[in-house]
Amino acid sequence: MSEEKKEIIYTGDCIEILKSIPSESVDLVITDPPYGTKTNPRDTFMIGEFSNVMPLVLPEIFRVLKKDGGFYCFTSWSMMSDWLLRYQQYFKLQNIIVWDKQRHSGCYSSQSWQFTWEGIFYGIKGKRQIREYMPDVIKSEEKGKRIAMQKPVDVIEKLIRASSDEGQIILDPFAGSGSTLVACKNTNRNFIGIEINPEFSDLSKKRVGDFNKRFSHGTLLDAGQ
Repeated sequence: MSEEKKEIIYTGDCIEILKSIPSESVDLVITDPPYGTKTNPRDTFMIGEFSNVMPLVLPEIFRVLKKDGGFYCFTSWSMMSDWLLRYQQYFKLQNIIVWDKQRHSGCYSSQSWQFTWEGIFYGIKGKRQIREYMPDVIKSEEKGKRIAMQKPVDVIEKLIRASSDEGQIILDPFAGSGSTLVACKNTNRNFIGIEINPEFSDLSKKRVGDFNKRFSHGTLLDAGQ
């Protein structure tokens, strides 16, 4: 286990910021890229409309990962076929994990079934041993309301424990409100988070800062914009 603590949150475009991260310096990537979906009927499409962002980000994720690095990528059923083709250009797919939400999150239309699950691609750059074996259908025990698109921390903790060791570096290039970063704190991993939306980036910093205050450890580097 490394003694050096690395806790960094960048506010900015991950396509540009990733270029500043040294090659083969990250042990594991866990991220939830933008799907191009709306969080409110009045909203326009999100930055990174549909899957256009993926071919730009995947080469950099591959570059910064160590030779034995792993990559978990949340995906929507509507993006899955397109993203999988792009994903497998760089990573050897090991699993498609199912996150069973245990509730529905709406319908595509009045002609579709309700959405109750999300897929998570798991792939590797070289050879990476699983640390904790578990079924490929996972659930969250967290209660309470989350903001739109926010992933449960305990689901991400399962991914972290399965594929990394304490002290290793986890990267989330689409950090959102910081669930991956909080999960890293809970499991004693280092992290690098990147988020283009200043509001979400500030929320990430607050969540990590609140953790540090509660447990009196860790120093967050706010890399700003």
